[in-house]
Amino acid sequence: MKNVTVISNNRDSIIEVSHRSSDSGAWIVGQWRRKLWYRKRISSHWFIDKEQAFAFAHEMKREHVEKSLR
Repeated sequence: MKNVTVISNNRDSIIEVSHRSSDSGAWIVGQWRRKLWYRKRISSHWFIDKEQAFAFAHEMKREHVEKSLR
């Protein structure tokens, strides 16, 4: 079973952390670009630790928000 946690869901971008319960050593942070009715993956980062994955995802969110405020 795949567990997905959405960290950020903006108008143009989605950042999520996914994890499969069958593979305990893979945590994936993905960023998607949204265009009309479809999504395109623009980055994927793999981690072996849940805390590292969530820390990285929250850092991506912070950088994305700062970038959009400029």
